[in-house]
Amino acid sequence: MVSTNELKKRKIQLVLADDHHVVREQLEARLRREADFEIVGVASNSHETWEETQSKRPHMLLMDPLMRDGLGLATLRQVRTHFPDLVIVVLTAYVDTALNMQFREMGIQSILTKGIPSPDLLAQLHAAYSAVGFRI
Repeated sequence: MVSTNELKKRKIQLVLADDHHVVREQLEARLRREADFEIVGVASNSHETWEETQSKRPHMLLMDPLMRDGLGLATLRQVRTHFPDLVIVVLTAYVDTALNMQFREMGIQSILTKGIPSPDLLAQLHAAYSAVGFRI
């Protein structure tokens, strides 16, 4: 098991996936200002999300699975199947009870809405990572 101090020293390698250009840019700029995050990949669709996750093997995937290509949920399932220890945080504009249940069944660590304030987003990302960080 990795100690809390060791987790604090590590950079959380993250793939960021969202089909909205402005959202991606804003999230990327915000996360790059954080000393403990390292963005190792950025994706604008489901195919890129799979490719980036597979090739970069990040600690965390921050993804909006409701992408316009319609393959986000399938990609999320594929990622979870192939990378069961990957920390996955969903950040989306729309979550209903049925989607929430699907995300929970997939073992998604955190489900957030895009209106979340930046400090809360960072706190949730850290909490999700810390909850399973010992596996990374």
